Amino acid sequence: MRILSFNIFEGGVGRIDPICSVIREASADVVFIAETWDTECFGQMAQKLNMEMFQAQSPTNPRGHVGLLSKWPIREAINFGPLDTRLTRAAIRAEIKTDSGTWGIVGVHLYPYETMENEQIRLKELDAVLQMAEKFKGIQHLIVGDFNAHHPQQIIDLQKADPKIRDRVQAHGGKIPRLVVKKLLENGYADAHAIGREPAKWQNTFTTRFPELRVDYIFVPEAISGCIADCTAFKPPLARYASDHYPVLAQIRPT
Repeated sequence: MRILSFNIFEGGVGRIDPICSVIREASADVVFIAETWDTECFGQMAQKLNMEMFQAQSPTNPRGHVGLLSKWPIREAINFGPLDTRLTRAAIRAEIKTDSGTWGIVGVHLYPYETMENEQIRLKELDAVLQMAEKFKGIQHLIVGDFNAHHPQQIIDLQKADPKIRDRVQAHGGKIPRLVVKKLLENGYADAHAIGREPAKWQNTFTTRFPELRVDYIFVPEAISGCIADCTAFKPPLARYASDHYPVLAQIRPT
């Protein structure tokens, strides 16, 4: 299975063709998409790619919709956005029947920005996400999406980051909070991109213009981390025109 996590930026309006081109070039079987708030655009993507779709809409955030595309049948999909007040956007828990068996997918887009106050909101969201994933304990599953969060070992040079991000961080003491990913790791999940890579060789996803941060992830339970054949920031030429995020692509071996 090849799974892609892709924040398509503001619904993908006006960028359907490059977005679909990136997904095709990735040969993705399953795609979690953040910022699918333009329902028409999302439907057109699914049609162009000939994939099943599920869109989860946020009842409180008109730009908080997320979606799932799959070449395989989506057996079950639930939007937890309306069900859990800790979530600031929609969130998907789905089961997909692949050629190698059923996989559970939890797809999220957590609260943005770099202050400790923002991180506390994300930590509450993460509690909801971990609760969503409890159904999949003991079976093969992934937690994927735009976490707007930073790995505790991530090497970040703020001088190379987007100036708006750099200014926000410096306005709050120059510290970047790293508690969300740390908590996921402490709860038995492995960062798929970090498996077999030293931090100096980690690839960044945000922004495509100033790619100094890594906020997009695919997490897998440590117990089955050997199923990750590879996980990279996917950077074909058109990706810069498709979104402000580079997607993350993981190749999963049968467990």
